Amino acid sequence: MQINMPSARSQQALIFIALAFLVIYFVCYAFLIRLFPFPSAALPAAQVAEFYRVNAIPIRIGAAICSWTGAFMLPLAIVISIQLARLERGFPIWAMVEFAGGIMMTVFTVFPPLIWGTAAFSPERDPSATQIFHEFGNLGFITTDQYFVFQFAAVAIVSLTQKVDAFSPFPRWLGYFTIWTTLVIEVGVAGFLPKSGPFAWNGMFVFWLPIMMFGTWIWSVAILMLRAIKRQAANGECDLAEGRA
Repeated sequence: MQINMPSARSQQALIFIALAFLVIYFVCYAFLIRLFPFPSAALPAAQVAEFYRVNAIPIRIGAAICSWTGAFMLPLAIVISIQLARLERGFPIWAMVEFAGGIMMTVFTVFPPLIWGTAAFSPERDPSATQIFHEFGNLGFITTDQYFVFQFAAVAIVSLTQKVDAFSPFPRWLGYFTIWTTLVIEVGVAGFLPKSGPFAWNGMFVFWLPIMMFGTWIWSVAILMLRAIKRQAANGECDLAEGRA
């Protein structure tokens, strides 16, 4: 299906906005909200409440900033869907699947900081209530893989089945890498089960590997698309300036 490509600058701007928001989000998550990595899931309610009492101000500031930047996947998903539609024959169904999955997954990057901020908003409340917010935010952050799979599936399928295209940002290796990333991230749902060990919410297979793979995937896709968009512009598929594409 032939589509009218947006300008190269518009697509590049969306990618850079997504990466900037991603960096700000995780810096605030790590250094202000201070839950990188999560503390033990077996922590008693009194210690959880004390953490939010001592760190109430930075957590609330971090929650506010993460609220502004938490939808970092939205602009990236828009460009990915445009680039997928460029390659699809006929109706761009996989571009639509990717767009929907990318938009919906932002729910689970926006809401956990809001929940952590709520836990820190009134730290004098009953410790058991603070613990509920804490657990809800942590589990919401690490186990919510429901929409990721649709976004990743679309990228993997097009990468592995696309026609030969020298200007594509989706090489075959990205398809295989996306499949592995999906499998690793989907393990995150195991955080509902044990409270200690590698499958706990701060364990190797539920916290560390999914976050590392997710970050690597985003940066890989962003770099591939920036390079491909530059080649597409040089080939005349899209002009640099808005309005001439």
